[in-house]
Amino acid sequence: MNNILSGKVAVITGATGGLGACIAVKLIEEGCDLRLISSQLGKVETFARRLKAQYPERSIEHYSADFRNLVAVQELIQLLRSKVDATILINCAGVFPIKDIHNSTVADYNHCFDVNVRAPFLLSQAMAENMKKIGWGRIVNLGSSSSYNGSKDTGLYCASKHALLGLSRSLHQELKEFNIRVFCVSPGSIQTDMGKTDTRQDFSSFLRPEEVAEYIVFIIKFDNELISDELRLNRVVVQ
Repeated sequence: MNNILSGKVAVITGATGGLGACIAVKLIEEGCDLRLISSQLGKVETFARRLKAQYPERSIEHYSADFRNLVAVQELIQLLRSKVDATILINCAGVFPIKDIHNSTVADYNHCFDVNVRAPFLLSQAMAENMKKIGWGRIVNLGSSSSYNGSKDTGLYCASKHALLGLSRSLHQELKEFNIRVFCVSPGSIQTDMGKTDTRQDFSSFLRPEEVAEYIVFIIKFDNELISDELRLNRVVVQ
């Protein structure tokens, strides 16, 4: 069977996080070239070296940017535009502030929305231009169960994920005529370092990042007219 992902270039933000790294591994196993983005330069350099050693035939580049800094994001976009013919974008970077709304500040709000909403908006906007020229593309925005719910302890996070869902829905409508599919994948809590910060739940019950990554790669590969632009993932619990 022809693998439609072979030779495609994938840009992954949050590439050194638990989920982002798993997505990167699964995409390179499918034959993708990778452009890895992380706010942590040392970690993304180490991760890129490891993947290059394992997959010497693939093209792997890495970049570091602080998504709180608008100028840094704009410079990253210009760099990607000049060097990358990417047709897959995975917006996986995110922050998870645990603080009630009453005690949240404007700085907290800006940090959360700059990373969780503004960066995916700018990257999607920029990468979609190349996808239009090629006539094929995939954009995956990592939502959350909080895209559909509220919480007394994570109000800003919930608000940002609601915004990302709305952005994804609108991008889906704008880009589908160009054979560009936009997905908002909204998993429940995941067994990552970010997941560990939420002590309100049983960490052992969380989704494994490997299984979420496998699901995401599956929907990217699915190449016919049947589509679900919103996907909510949770564990089946049998009492």
